[in-house]
Amino acid sequence: MSMTPPKSGAELLNMSYLDMRSHLLEVAAAFDRIERAGGADDPRLELLRQVGRIALDAKPDRARRFLERLSE
Repeated sequence: MSMTPPKSGAELLNMSYLDMRSHLLEVAAAFDRIERAGGADDPRLELLRQVGRIALDAKPDRARRFLERLSE
């Protein structure tokens, strides 16, 4: 059985770029809609901002830290 060599970072980015861009746009638009509607005094909104910062930081294990923060 032959194994495929692991993909490079550039290959993974090529595979994921459009999906990532679309999802980030969707999140940004949702925040805009909430703010245009007058915002919301809801702790979930701050939680989403916090996990968004985790998703964008340069530290390892973002997915694990993201999920852990959501489950606190």
